[in-house]
Amino acid sequence: MLHRNTMGGAGAADGISEVVGFVIILAVIIAGLSLYLVYGVPVLGREAEIARMDGVRGWFVDYKTSVDQLWLNSPAIPNNSTPYVPGDPDPHLDRKALFSISSGQMTLRRVINPGAIQEGGFIVRYLPMLAPIPASEEVSIRTDDTFTVSGWRYGREVLNWSNTSPALVYSSHNNYWLQQEYYYQLGGVFLRQWDPTGEVPEKVMVVLAPPLSIYSPDVGGTGYQTMAGLVVVNLTAYRGGLGARSPVRVETRLVTDPLPLVAVDETQPYEFSDVSLTFRAGNDQPASNQAALAWYTIFNGAAARNGLNTSYYNVSLSGPVARIEILGYEDNPNIPDVQFGALEASYVIKLENVPTIIE
Repeated sequence: MLHRNTMGGAGAADGISEVVGFVIILAVIIAGLSLYLVYGVPVLGREAEIARMDGVRGWFVDYKTSVDQLWLNSPAIPNNSTPYVPGDPDPHLDRKALFSISSGQMTLRRVINPGAIQEGGFIVRYLPMLAPIPASEEVSIRTDDTFTVSGWRYGREVLNWSNTSPALVYSSHNNYWLQQEYYYQLGGVFLRQWDPTGEVPEKVMVVLAPPLSIYSPDVGGTGYQTMAGLVVVNLTAYRGGLGARSPVRVETRLVTDPLPLVAVDETQPYEFSDVSLTFRAGNDQPASNQAALAWYTIFNGAAARNGLNTSYYNVSLSGPVARIEILGYEDNPNIPDVQFGALEASYVIKLENVPTIIE
């Protein structure tokens, strides 16, 4: 009687089953890792970059507030004056004590980390190849734009101030989120944002407006029909752009007390028949048009915010140039019915890499 050897066949079947099971498990693991790399990593990376850019926005808001405090605490700005109109140059003792060139309180130091912060965790520590790729950004000074202040009286130009308008710029190089650029310029904070392709800037948004005020005084007050005040925050760059992911220290120093911009005829230093403010962006189209559009919004907002009669001013936009003309009540070049006060706050800004965050 013949006996069939079934032990070898059962062992081979078990071996095949184990191999098949291992292959299936391996396939599931690979599929899971693939899904994580394709869908999970971009989500984590996008969340990290959004959080990072929100932090950059907060940094620029704090930077503007701190820079404003430098010129606000200057002895040239007395305690009882408004932030935007030059007042009595005689400083008060308490304000003078707060601001002293010799004590170094005119210098602001802030550190910004241009690289995306990597949170700790098992994957980041032990499996960095599965973690989102950290972004690298750039902190730089851009000097493409110009700002002009002009004032007329009795048919001739008696005030003309024009200068480049350097900007402190934080440019993102995000891997999973929109490309964004925050910058501080002329006392304002702006956000430039690109479309998903990263090629065309969608818009430039005003985060915080520069110190500009335009309004009409009460009837029977000063006698002027239109009043305007401006602080020109003028930056001079000491260093250019710094890239990579290491922290960057931004040192901002107020060079002198804010100086008033006055007419050549000092008998009427703040009285004009017509005043114009002009912002001209650089030649990088269409980004320049977007920057000019942001200033067009600023000019319109400054006048409309205080309910100024629309016949007292004219706002125009032409390509990279935005302008507001403050006309006053009388359309007569011989009637100085616009009171305009402006200060120039000059800063020197210096950038340098630091090995670690020191704040």
